[in-house]
Amino acid sequence: MPIFTTAPGRTLILLVLLGLGGCAADRHHRAGLSAMADGQYAEAIRELQQAAELEPRDTRFRADWLQQRETAVRQLLSRAETALAAGREAEAEQHYRAILSFDRDNARAKAGLVQLTRLAQAVDATGRARTALQQGDSEQAAQWLARALADNPNHAEAKALRREIETLQAKDLLSAPSLGAMYQKPINLEFRDASLKMVFEALSRTTGINFIFDREVRGDQRTTVFLKQTGLEDAIDVILTTNQLDKKILNAGSVLIYPNTGGKSREYQDLLVKAFYLANSEAKQTANLLKTVLKLKEVYVDDKLNMLILRETPDTIALAEKLIALQDLDEPEVMLEVEVLEVKRSRLLDLGVKLTDQLTVAPLTNNASNSTTNAASPSFKLSELRNLNASKLGITLPSATMTFHQEDGDAKLLANPRIRVRDREKAKILIGDKVPIVTTTSTSTGFNSENIQYMDVGLKLEVEPDVHLRDEIGLKVALEVSSLVGAVKTTNGSQAYQIGTRSANSVLRLKDGETQVLAGLISDEDRSSANRLPLLGDLPLLGRLFSSQKDDKQRTEIVLSITPRLIRNIQRQSPAAESFWSGTEASLRTKPLQLRNLETPVAVAKPLAAAEPAAKPSEAVPAPVGLRLSWQGPSQAKLGETIQLSLRLDSAEALRAAPMQLLFDPSRLEVVSVRLGDFFGTAPVSFSQLVDSASGRITVGLAGSGPDGVSGQGNLLLIELKPLQADLAAEISLVGMAPVGPRAAPVLPLHHPLAILP
Repeated sequence: MPIFTTAPGRTLILLVLLGLGGCAADRHHRAGLSAMADGQYAEAIRELQQAAELEPRDTRFRADWLQQRETAVRQLLSRAETALAAGREAEAEQHYRAILSFDRDNARAKAGLVQLTRLAQAVDATGRARTALQQGDSEQAAQWLARALADNPNHAEAKALRREIETLQAKDLLSAPSLGAMYQKPINLEFRDASLKMVFEALSRTTGINFIFDREVRGDQRTTVFLKQTGLEDAIDVILTTNQLDKKILNAGSVLIYPNTGGKSREYQDLLVKAFYLANSEAKQTANLLKTVLKLKEVYVDDKLNMLILRETPDTIALAEKLIALQDLDEPEVMLEVEVLEVKRSRLLDLGVKLTDQLTVAPLTNNASNSTTNAASPSFKLSELRNLNASKLGITLPSATMTFHQEDGDAKLLANPRIRVRDREKAKILIGDKVPIVTTTSTSTGFNSENIQYMDVGLKLEVEPDVHLRDEIGLKVALEVSSLVGAVKTTNGSQAYQIGTRSANSVLRLKDGETQVLAGLISDEDRSSANRLPLLGDLPLLGRLFSSQKDDKQRTEIVLSITPRLIRNIQRQSPAAESFWSGTEASLRTKPLQLRNLETPVAVAKPLAAAEPAAKPSEAVPAPVGLRLSWQGPSQAKLGETIQLSLRLDSAEALRAAPMQLLFDPSRLEVVSVRLGDFFGTAPVSFSQLVDSASGRITVGLAGSGPDGVSGQGNLLLIELKPLQADLAAEISLVGMAPVGPRAAPVLPLHHPLAILP
């Protein structure tokens, strides 16, 4: 009979199976914990889940399964986020899918996979946008970027590319139209009492530029023009200005001409809105600067953001930018290293014998009935004085006190603060105590009130630096040392203090890192007092036995050492940026009204057709070669090293004179010498030069004595420079030259950059 057919057999088999199931659950549980310790989270959770399913009644297995599952999810999510932040999308996807392998409904893992999908779409759209931008299609690039940012709003590359597109679009929107290369043609004009519209018609036929006239431009307005080898732009500006007209460039080949009146200017001049965020200067001060220099009426000031907003013409905005750049400089800062030393020496000697200065003789008291007073002050009848004798008199002998006391004291108070302060701001240092001063107020009703005020006692130092351009620092120093000398009781019982004070004020000018010592605040006290017995105390040597001598000597000296160290000085703009054209009193412009001679024409213009007999147009001929100037010399130098630059001239026409003006930064360069070059050879030349180191300006006068002049090539000037301060953007510039002889003028300014190395 089989064993499983009987009841005991079935029970036995069931017990065996239960035992085997329990052993399997323990085995899965141990394997899960081991895999968890090794970081194999997916396998560990599967093993722990099997153990919990094999033993559903064992709460320990189920608790470990749920707890370890939460730990595994937390660790895998952290790893996925770290990988995603580092740009490892494939690794992040593996971690998310590992979570879903044992927790299918985990919302964060599903959201992570969706985020990865959108990120891949954003990367693809960003790549397409960059390709479109490289092909010049900014609109298509903007559309692809909109898709990319819709999929992933925080995509860094898409944001950067969008900013790049916005910058390009802003440049296109804010850039004013300008005429093409034809506008730079040199031209000759000869019109006498010609119609203004006829002059522009001839210019239009020659240059291909379209001129559009406002309806208020008079058709019968006439002008006379005689110009040779002049730039077309300068010629048009001069013609318009002398006839009270103005222009607006519509595109590269079209110009609108209108009367230069207030109403027409407001109608045609485009205004630009510009916001200036200031870093160092205050918005109100900058607004006052713009109103004073540029005569602006409306400037919006935001004190909270330290910002200015202007709505002006582009030329006015450009001038405002230059002025703000000159004012909004980094403020200088100074580190003050201060050492204060107070030395106090005291010597006290109290030596001798101090005797009481009274000898008392008094009758002794008795118990007689006639004694009516106490023993201290007995009183007698006059009749009893006859009975006084030695037995009835008492004497109080003087007492003697011997003093042997000597004190020697040395004290040192050292303070070594370091404080950083901005230019023209006060730095205050207080090392000491606040002493309470009590003031009592009494009223007629008998009410008393006390008011406590505190007074600073100790070492007080106030320093105000003033930084100069040559790395020199002016200091206003105020030093005060106070101490409690003693306390004084007032009549109403209040306590007042006697305060000793020593102070010094000075104004210094030191170099960066220079140390200045202020000493001499000395307090010297010498006190001597004696208590002697008359006559005996005056005896030599023996008088010490009948006297007491007290000698007290105190000496206090205060020494102040201060060292300013420049952290940051004013970084001035280049000389070219500190001087610029601003137009006339009536109108603001970034360039002056001038006629510049061009060396070589871009193309030869056709003859200007005359529409009226009074006008005599002439053919535009090539401009002369004129003057060519160039700098020769090193482009970098070390501090303290003297270098030589030469201003080289190439002139096809004879040069008789050439007064010049040059600019340099005096805080970075020192002009050692300015000499005449070899351009004039042996011909006699009148040469003068003046160097103004304060303003950084060199004025040169140069004139030949002969009437013919000199042409050719050579060095016009030789300039020796010495660098004073390291700067990679230093320069010297030729800003003005009036050549006598050649018909053309050089193109200025002419800069020579110089990198100054430490």
